[in-house]
Amino acid sequence: MTTMPTAGPTTAQRYADLSRRQARRGNARRAQLAAWAADVHVLEELLWENGLDEAPDPHEQLATIGEAIASAIEAMAADTADDLTPRQVVELARHAMVTTFDASVHALLQERFADLGHLDALAQPGPEEGARHAEPQPEDLLDGRAPEQLVTELRTAAADCMAVAELMATEGEPEAAQRMARQADNAAFEAYLVTAAIAAGDTGLATADLRWQLARDAEETGPAQDLGARRALLGSLVGSAERPALDAIMEQW
Repeated sequence: MTTMPTAGPTTAQRYADLSRRQARRGNARRAQLAAWAADVHVLEELLWENGLDEAPDPHEQLATIGEAIASAIEAMAADTADDLTPRQVVELARHAMVTTFDASVHALLQERFADLGHLDALAQPGPEEGARHAEPQPEDLLDGRAPEQLVTELRTAAADCMAVAELMATEGEPEAAQRMARQADNAAFEAYLVTAAIAAGDTGLATADLRWQLARDAEETGPAQDLGARRALLGSLVGSAERPALDAIMEQW
């Protein structure tokens, strides 16, 4: 799953559009998360364009960069007031990202970042935000299960669907086999998103829901795809440093 889709909007553009849609719904937290995801993908695109693939271990290099940016954000946040607007929060993270690099990179990043004007009308999110905006809440997504239990159930469903797909393929039913294989990939992808969200401390699973929404949007608005192309699309919606972990889940089915 190393081939990435080239047609249509970039992943950064997809996340920027998702941020604007979340802002229109008044969902500040998710608008911020999507805007930051867009910025991260802008950075990754720039790194790949400028020779990241020539590094001895590109994914390890990305992980190192990610750790440096996270440290910069933590340090900057420690010296910042708590009453920032939603836009200022994203701008703070952007500044931490940009200043992690040499000055020669600053302008290249700034000119690619999406405009954040859509965040201006939003209030800083509070604990009541979910109730106001009819977003799926953790208890709805988990339905009383622990996250680990949900992941186990999704991976079991993926394995079962792929087993049925293989059986249908041997029985000369290729279309049914394709449908079941797609269901297997859906379950495996969702399992990865939940796992990654929990590992990142996102107990509300907001990042998992946003990324799953982006996958649905991309499939609904794009052309029909074979399994290989669809897997490539799903892979493009996560960070490059995450892709080996996603590949490991997807390729076992």
